[in-house]
Amino acid sequence: MKSTYIHLAAGQLAAEAASPRLAPRPSPLAPLSCLLLILAGCPRPESEPQPGHDRLPLEGVTLRLAVVDDPALAAAVVQARGEWNAQTGAELEVTEISEKELERAETLPADAVLCPSHTLGILAERDLIEPVPKNIIRGDQWNGIFDLPKLREAAWGGRIVAVPFGSPVFCCYYRADLLEKLGRRPPRTWSEYRELAELLAKNSPLPLGKGPEANSPLPLGEGPGVRAPWSATIEPLAPGWAGLTLLARAAPYAKHRDNFSTLFNIETMAPLIAGEPIVHALEELVATAELGPDDPFQFDPAKVRAAFRRGECGMAISWPTAAVEERGEGRGGRGEFGGLAASAASDSARVGFVELPGSRRVFNLSKNEWDKRADDDDRHVPLLAVAGQMGVVAKGSTNRKAAFQLLLWLSDDRMSPQISALSPATTMFRQSNLDVPGQWVEETVLHAAASQYGEATLAAFSHEQWLGALRIPGRAEYLAALDEAVAAAVRGEKSAQEALQQAETKWREITNRLGLDRQKAAYRHSVGLE
Repeated sequence: MKSTYIHLAAGQLAAEAASPRLAPRPSPLAPLSCLLLILAGCPRPESEPQPGHDRLPLEGVTLRLAVVDDPALAAAVVQARGEWNAQTGAELEVTEISEKELERAETLPADAVLCPSHTLGILAERDLIEPVPKNIIRGDQWNGIFDLPKLREAAWGGRIVAVPFGSPVFCCYYRADLLEKLGRRPPRTWSEYRELAELLAKNSPLPLGKGPEANSPLPLGEGPGVRAPWSATIEPLAPGWAGLTLLARAAPYAKHRDNFSTLFNIETMAPLIAGEPIVHALEELVATAELGPDDPFQFDPAKVRAAFRRGECGMAISWPTAAVEERGEGRGGRGEFGGLAASAASDSARVGFVELPGSRRVFNLSKNEWDKRADDDDRHVPLLAVAGQMGVVAKGSTNRKAAFQLLLWLSDDRMSPQISALSPATTMFRQSNLDVPGQWVEETVLHAAASQYGEATLAAFSHEQWLGALRIPGRAEYLAALDEAVAAAVRGEKSAQEALQQAETKWREITNRLGLDRQKAAYRHSVGLE
């Protein structure tokens, strides 16, 4: 366990608050009168103030914050600690821990924890976290958060138990210049996505093919003579991501407005992943993978982004980020996304963003048949908890009120671009973030494209229907079985049906080993049922 304990003197504040990656706008200290109102009721130290000393709202309080598997997010909090101390008088101790340490802990290791979104279920099922107070949920600051993160992803059962810090959903990157030449618009459904991928393959701006002999005519920035083939589209199919990509594709097929049962039957906990909607999604994934790179299983979201920046594909599935770790590959140079224009031998190469495709039809489990979506039924169904961070407060913390105020302060309108935007696992999550979209995307993305990403994100988080990415105990095991199914189907070793039937068998084994009743309760809570 790595810890950083912070005790700042007043003279250090200006230096500690400065950072080259913070928002360019100045961030003056908020008026003390506002903080006194916000922090009313927070615990006060028993010691009496010194003569002539104006007591700050939390003077004498020491808060402990643990950050799980996100060094960039932890560093951003450390950068902001001086301002928090100056405004409130509270000292802050920041600790970095791993997800495995969090899952093994009998109690939370700090007053508040910033943890991956998918761990929320584990902590809630073990009754380790406090619900968010109603006065916060009714407040203006909470109202500024996008709907799905605050109403669904931060919820467990019928309670709100976390403060959102930004959880990305997959979106579709596309080459706007190439689509314009083809006279096509960005895909709205998965069938349109497949058709567009086929068109991009037939009208490639670079030589098609797989393997080193089918290279592009121009170097792509990784050294003399180093080249790469063109792919119509690239999707994240690396271990740990292939199953999530399949679920994101399957969401609009499997999530019927009249059915809670999607991945499991909510009454029996029988897995449903070998049913028609998931099989159909895998068949489409396999067909599109044939138009992708030679080794699709090396691509996680970061490598997908890098390949798109280098101009190696016409579309891609990932999400943008301004995180420091995104620097290096493909950055710099002329044109949007650095090497993108050069790789396409054109200064007109442009990137566009659109939310992930949806479907005009959906499988009705209760009728065991496909339905055409009604006119008022949204065709898009986002997959939540793909990544992201949530802030939670430890059950029984003696600094409960102060801990919630810390989480709200770190994630508010002013601080969120300085905190969450520096993590590769987050994205914009507040209405105010739409005003500064460039702080949430790569440096080379032009303002128009950054704004387009903001619009796509807002749209994705405003839909009525949604699907959770297995926010229950055993998530890693369930997803590993799906990864194997995707790999077997893409390699042609099994049909989509056979591969998913094998995964379904493994899901039953995982559920029985972890406890059917406990898993059933957790799954019901994850979809919003008591």
